[in-house]
Amino acid sequence: MILVIAAMQSEVEILQSHLQLKSSHPFKVYEGTYQDKELLLVISGVGKTNASSALSHMLTLYPAIRQVINLGIVGGHKVGLYDTFIVSEATYHDVDLTVFNYDYGQIPKYPTIYYTDMQLLNKFNNFKHVRLYTGDVFSTKPILDAPYIVDMEGASIFQVCHNFKYPVISIKVVSDVLGDSNQIDAYKKSEAALADQLLEALDIVLEVL
Repeated sequence: MILVIAAMQSEVEILQSHLQLKSSHPFKVYEGTYQDKELLLVISGVGKTNASSALSHMLTLYPAIRQVINLGIVGGHKVGLYDTFIVSEATYHDVDLTVFNYDYGQIPKYPTIYYTDMQLLNKFNNFKHVRLYTGDVFSTKPILDAPYIVDMEGASIFQVCHNFKYPVISIKVVSDVLGDSNQIDAYKKSEAALADQLLEALDIVLEVL
């Protein structure tokens, strides 16, 4: 069984239409067969706490889950609008315990950076790969000069998968480019318009898994 986790209904509205609503509290959960695979879909809500709560809930409730897929839109820096990525590595941009000699972005007793399993990542060389930064803020200013993407859930999903020892693939489509004069308008237009592109990427990933 494969679990797909997304923050917002708009990101997976097409996928959700192929599945049956199983429960709506504490999270909306859908179940069914899609692309000849048993699929669960959970809508977590926005932010790190919602994402980690929803994923922990699902992994505890459904021991048959063998693969986690995170699907969603992201902001980006030095990347193209509407580019599709598989996340190669994820970390936090709003965690700072450097006063206690931890790396910036590191939660105590956890890695600073969570890497997608290389054998799994190598199956998706037809996708661009990129680092993901996660924080509980809608980013409008670049945090470093290199190309990257940014969201409000991803690294927490990697952290939970690390803790529960589940493989995770994160599929992201760039909805807005940080610092652009029309960033907010671009995001608002993209929020309900990229479900098709996300599903196309998911279809490709499911063919390989």
